[in-house]
Amino acid sequence: MTEPFLSVVVPVYNDPAGVRETLRSLTEQRCSADRYEVLVVDNDSTDWTTDVIDEFAERYPNLVVGLSETDVQSSYAARNTGIEHARANVIAFVDADMTVEPTWVDAVCDVFERSSVDYLGYEVELYVPDGESTFWAQYDLTTGLPVRHYLRTKRFAPTCALAVRATVFDEVGRFDESLVSGGDKEFGRRVDDAGFAMGFEASITVRHPARTTFRAHVKKARRIGRGQAQLWERHGLATHPLSPTRILPPSPWRIRSRTRGLDSFLTVYLAAYVLKLIQSWYLCLHGLRRIRHTSR
Repeated sequence: MTEPFLSVVVPVYNDPAGVRETLRSLTEQRCSADRYEVLVVDNDSTDWTTDVIDEFAERYPNLVVGLSETDVQSSYAARNTGIEHARANVIAFVDADMTVEPTWVDAVCDVFERSSVDYLGYEVELYVPDGESTFWAQYDLTTGLPVRHYLRTKRFAPTCALAVRATVFDEVGRFDESLVSGGDKEFGRRVDDAGFAMGFEASITVRHPARTTFRAHVKKARRIGRGQAQLWERHGLATHPLSPTRILPPSPWRIRSRTRGLDSFLTVYLAAYVLKLIQSWYLCLHGLRRIRHTSR
C-alpha cells in the first residue's frame, strides 16, 4: 500500500452533525485518495457520532479510518491517538465542526513539499450558520481567530489550523493531554524552543462556524479559564490565577481595531470584559483550591 503524504486527524465528541460536514469536505478533495488519509478519533461519544464515523469508513475504506480514545476525556488525548496511528510524513488537524475547500489537501501538501517549514499555521474563516445571526455570532466574527498574530507574538497556532511534520512529534513529544485548553500553546512553545521552522500560509483556509449564543461563549470562557490555571501550574505559561491583571479590562485599542463604529465598539468591549471576568473567576477558584491544598 502506498504511504500517504498527509494524515488528517479529526478529534470528535458528541457531534454527529459537525463530523458529518467535516468528513464530507475531507472526502470531496480533488486530489488522489492515496495522497492522504483521514483519521477520525471518537473521544467516547454517548450519541450517534460513531455511527457517522462508521458510515464514512465503510463508504471510503481506503481513505477514512475510525479510531477511539476512551481512556482520557480530552481533545488532546484524541489528537495524540491520531498521531500514534498516522502513517504520513505530515499530520494536520481539523476540528469536527470545520470544513475545508476541495483543494485544501493539495495546498497543505504543496507547502511542505516546496519548503522546509516544520510547523504551519493558516487562516481560519469564521461564518454564521444559516438562521443564527445573533449578537454573539457577530461578536465571534469580530474577535475572530488571528492565527498569524498568535504565531508572531506567542509562537503557536491553534490546533484547528495546524499542520506539523511527523518528525517534530518524534523529537518534542505529543500534546499534553491533561490540559483542558491551551495545549496548542504549550506544544507550540516546545516546537519553537527546539528550533523547528514555523510558518504561516495565508492562502490556506479552514472554515469554522461562529459561536452564536452567550451560553456557548461562557462554556468556552470556562474551559479557557481552567486551561490557563493548568498552564500556570504545570508549565509556567500563564500569569498567576490570583494576579490583579486578571480582572483588568481588556485593551480598548485591541477591541477598537476589530470594530468599526462607536456603538459596536462599546458593546463588543463590554462583552469581551464579561467573558474575561468569567475566565478569571474559574482561574481564581483553581488558585484558591491550590492554596488550600498546599497549606494542608
